[in-house]
Amino acid sequence: MPEMEQVPLTAELLSVMRRAARTAIDLKEPFITPRAILLSLLDDPAVGPAIAEVVNRQKVLGAEVGENAGMTRLIEDRMEGGEQPAMARYDTLAFKTPDGRASMWLNKEAYNIFIEGAQRVDDRYYPKQLALGLASQAIHAPGVLAAIRVEPGVLADAIYRIQ
Repeated sequence: MPEMEQVPLTAELLSVMRRAARTAIDLKEPFITPRAILLSLLDDPAVGPAIAEVVNRQKVLGAEVGENAGMTRLIEDRMEGGEQPAMARYDTLAFKTPDGRASMWLNKEAYNIFIEGAQRVDDRYYPKQLALGLASQAIHAPGVLAAIRVEPGVLADAIYRIQ
């Protein structure tokens, strides 16, 4: 999609990301992590049944993964008089929870997954593309898939079978 500056998100993808925000809060994670995204994808009506064949929800919930940190903070220009910026800014995205009461930021790994999925977009960004982003990024940063012993290629094969 090189001719477009923005990637249009589908309602389905927004639902996945909002559920991931809620899941991160429920798991007491400070950011949306790949684990929260994977759990949310399991609840997606199109992607969930396909990946449930290879991803066990209970194993994901019980996985010990070190994905809670890893934010890239943007360096602010110094303000006059040594004044501090109003808020810390990060090189990432935030999504609201389904009820709209809270927002959660993607951690670095989750942001990389989101961007990797966006690179697969032809016209609009769907949950299937996000799932492929997760499988692709797991090759470089195994995280949750390694913790539950799922090969990225096996997950990708399940995703490609989605109609």
